[in-house]
Amino acid sequence: MSVSPATTSSDIDAIIAQVDGCGYCVVPGAIPDSEAARARQILMELVEAEATDEARQAKTQRVGEIAVKHQIFRDLLCNPLVLAVWERYVGEDIFCSSWSANIAYPGFDSYGWHVDYPYWSTKPPWPLDYIAGQTIWMLDDFTADNGATGVVPYSHKFGRPPEAPTDQWRDDGVILEAPRGSIAFGHGAWYHSARPNRSDDFRCCLLGMYLKPCLIPQEDMQAQLARIDNPSVQVQKLMGANQHKPRSVGAR
Repeated sequence: MSVSPATTSSDIDAIIAQVDGCGYCVVPGAIPDSEAARARQILMELVEAEATDEARQAKTQRVGEIAVKHQIFRDLLCNPLVLAVWERYVGEDIFCSSWSANIAYPGFDSYGWHVDYPYWSTKPPWPLDYIAGQTIWMLDDFTADNGATGVVPYSHKFGRPPEAPTDQWRDDGVILEAPRGSIAFGHGAWYHSARPNRSDDFRCCLLGMYLKPCLIPQEDMQAQLARIDNPSVQVQKLMGANQHKPRSVGAR
């Protein structure tokens, strides 16, 4: 399912209606092609610099702490459409729980159905309220051949993790095929999985989860924020600068 790039409140409502209804929505053209291409170029430089033997053998690589590594990733973290959707859906005080890049090498074929944090850390049945939203920035065309994300429509309403076997394709699964520059919005509890990359090139994307501020982030975003020079107010907010810090009652 997809809609045109959102520019109005009604467009955002249409995205949210799809996320609420079937669990996800793909928006083509949400990132200018030149920006997506530039982000991919910078990401591939990081992939080359950080690649390990383990990553080469597994044919997949996760690049973390990307907000610290380049301004373009901080800009994409604050994408106006992404924030407009999740602030409407989850709440205006959202923050980012995890922000990284995922790369499928040619020949990647290890995958499995799963849900992301915070749902895998929570005993089912999961709350039906809107507590988290997952986001995929597609820096390449996503196709059935290059490892595009597979999803299970309506799975966000199941309230439990995927049942075994999780390493087999499901009859109710669909593949998110979309052009470079698209953004996929997913309910935090959706079932999803990478797919095999049978192409001759890397498949690159960025992954960001946005949470309610009462939840514990998956990554230590505040530690990453401390390493960024002159972060914008928006970056500070999304990386947890305003999040409540625990203290002992009565402590001075």
